[in-house]
Amino acid sequence: MKSHNQSTVLNMIRLSEPISRAEIAKLTNLTPPTVSSLVSELIEKNLITEEQSTNSKAGGRKPIMLRINYSAHYILGVYAAAEVVRVILTTMDGKIVSDYNNDITELPSKTEFINMIIDNIHYILNKTSIEKDLILGIGFAMHGLVDPDQGLAIFSPHLHLENIPIKVSLENEFNIPVIVENDVRALAIAESWFGQGQGDSDFICLSVGRGIGSGIFINNDIYKSTFNTAGEIGHTILDINGPKCQCGNNGCLEAYASESAILSKVKKELITNQDTLLHNWVRDGSDELSIKMVFKAAKQGDPFAKSILEDAGKSLGLAAANMINILKPSKLILEGSLFEEGDFVKSPLIEMIGKYTFKSSHEEILVVCSKLGKTGMVLGAVTLILRKMFKTTD
Repeated sequence: MKSHNQSTVLNMIRLSEPISRAEIAKLTNLTPPTVSSLVSELIEKNLITEEQSTNSKAGGRKPIMLRINYSAHYILGVYAAAEVVRVILTTMDGKIVSDYNNDITELPSKTEFINMIIDNIHYILNKTSIEKDLILGIGFAMHGLVDPDQGLAIFSPHLHLENIPIKVSLENEFNIPVIVENDVRALAIAESWFGQGQGDSDFICLSVGRGIGSGIFINNDIYKSTFNTAGEIGHTILDINGPKCQCGNNGCLEAYASESAILSKVKKELITNQDTLLHNWVRDGSDELSIKMVFKAAKQGDPFAKSILEDAGKSLGLAAANMINILKPSKLILEGSLFEEGDFVKSPLIEMIGKYTFKSSHEEILVVCSKLGKTGMVLGAVTLILRKMFKTTD
């Protein structure tokens, strides 16, 4: 979308559809002839459709209403983490047309990783047989430190890879525009369009899995910082004498409350807690220790499992309280399996926020769980392209 005015009109239709030409002119301060000309061009491009209004003013002629033709074009979204690469193809309203997961069982080299991504995208394209010309772009949500300007994955701590040229590699292969972003920032963008962040100008996404990250949404836009590295809450320090983190520092939040940290703590403390259900389950060799197993034990009333999860929740709550005190968002959105298995982690997290946030009586900060889940990461990748198309950000 080269024309800024076209994008302005398109976005106004998206936000208010069905809407008439006259209403667009009024809301955008564009002249009626300009709006009429832009709408004609958009209809010619098959991006919007017309329909007769069911209402008319004072018995007059019913106005022609406009809607986005969301199936006119498609978007590819890619989410890459240490354990999985997921590729989706969607329409312009984020509806998934095709979906492919590729589990990563062994850590790839940089070349192997890029080739895997390329193969997965080819698989989706061949599976759907959609003309490449109809694809607006490829959005890429990558875990770790990312430079969106260069389209570079600077450092992927769980893949142990550096300086992955994602944008250049994919644009050379597919000749389709590529936008790269950190996965949790992409999640926050998805939440603002399709999830719990809709209608909120300020919120924080806290994502907990193998690692911990956050997406900061301020004044209706994602905050990146000058260095494109904002939101690394997982590497804020809780105790300088604490356990070693994968980043090399001691006492990071990620070393206390990530899924990996929880499992590590369970294994370490099982030596002196042999009366727990977990000890019996692991000892008989039928199952390998997993997060789901820890939650299963907690649900059956196991004090040890419950205390481990509670400690993780307190650590997350303390870090979240610090962020809230600094940024004062209206909402905290929680994403991760730790929040999907009951309130063992969520409740102590909320308790710590209530205890350690400094606020006036009229302030209310909602804590909610993401309804998008991990799909939010790959849907966020898609939304990177949508934001560009609808010019909701520079």
